[in-house]
Amino acid sequence: MSTTDETLIQNGEAALPSVDRYLARGLDLKRWWDGACVSGSFTRKFRLTTSYDRPDDDSFGFFGVANVEGREMPVMGNYQTMFYDQPKAPGGTQTVAARWVRDQVREYVLRYFMRTSGFRQPEAYIPPGEHHPRLPRWLRPLSWCPEEDPRLVGFGFTQLFFKEKGAGRVGIFPPATRKAIVDLREIGTRYDWVLPWVDIFDFKFFAQPFGPGTASLSVPLSEGSYLVMTRDFILDETDPSPDVLGRYGFGYAFIKNPGQSVLAYGPGEFDAAIEMINFHVYRDGTVRAEAIFVVNRPRRIMNLPLNPLEWGYQAARLASCGASSWFLAPLKNAMDSIPGSAMSIDPVRLSLMAANLLTGGLAARELCVSFEQLEKDFLVTHFQQHYQTLVGSLQTWRQIADWLDTAHLPDWVKTGRSA
Repeated sequence: MSTTDETLIQNGEAALPSVDRYLARGLDLKRWWDGACVSGSFTRKFRLTTSYDRPDDDSFGFFGVANVEGREMPVMGNYQTMFYDQPKAPGGTQTVAARWVRDQVREYVLRYFMRTSGFRQPEAYIPPGEHHPRLPRWLRPLSWCPEEDPRLVGFGFTQLFFKEKGAGRVGIFPPATRKAIVDLREIGTRYDWVLPWVDIFDFKFFAQPFGPGTASLSVPLSEGSYLVMTRDFILDETDPSPDVLGRYGFGYAFIKNPGQSVLAYGPGEFDAAIEMINFHVYRDGTVRAEAIFVVNRPRRIMNLPLNPLEWGYQAARLASCGASSWFLAPLKNAMDSIPGSAMSIDPVRLSLMAANLLTGGLAARELCVSFEQLEKDFLVTHFQQHYQTLVGSLQTWRQIADWLDTAHLPDWVKTGRSA
């Protein structure tokens, strides 16, 4: 087991006691969304993105107030729907083709989508033997030598824990199967829940507190998040209506990562959040995809400790993607015992307040320098992440001739591990 896997397991074990709490919050959010999307009972609904030459694609952002654990929670989120695919077949065979597509979509979405939802962007080819030693920093701007710089987009899922149906036993998935996400139809029959980890690739929080053309803050939100999936989030409906042949999809509730981070908001730091990705197959074989994200509105973006020792600890934690947490635990416990060590500030919110205080509110009114605009920017970033994932998955979906022909599927599809 790699160091990364060991860290995920160790931190995941710390997250297990909170599974029921965050699952309950997620189900409350889902109930709120199911009602709000029908009745339109959002506090505010706004256009989120624009696209050209794709008239059927649509998206919107929203603010609202959800009842979570018996209390009112300010929430926000985004909804998007997009054309995905359609069969190319003569009219006489359209019905047969549409039903064949439906069965293919069901198998792909419920069994293989989560195994193949992370993608590596193309990059310059470096012939074998021509890899150059890493240059000193001062020489790098002068070098034209291609360097390997892998860029991943989409979602990377790793299944870690499960709870058996009925027996109540909590187990750990063997290392060899952690990328081969279970057939989602087994959740609710074989498993009560499955706890995966998601890496949200290439996800950055970007802010310019003093407006365009000024200093900016770009924070890579690369820690990812633990998730919990139950039957409540699995969509598996065949012939649900006269116009729809099938609806298939999955979703999950986010679990807040154990321990405090410099980041107060983002993947792994939500108080309550859900995400759902669904596919609809219509009578003519057209396939549409939709993505829904609902999350608590942030109170702050960063937790910058006032204790300088904490800065070093958090820097080491971020640099090692959390791997340093276990051997720095004694130091962390000692720091936490210092009176006032838990105090922190949010420099992002403070800078926004300062900008508006100095301009008498002009920054927010005329320059959109406000916390609300920051929330909308966050939702746009999340929209783009969904969009990249769905567009990237389309190429995977199309290159397999028959998703039901298990014997002839490539190994990378079965195992979830690229060659």
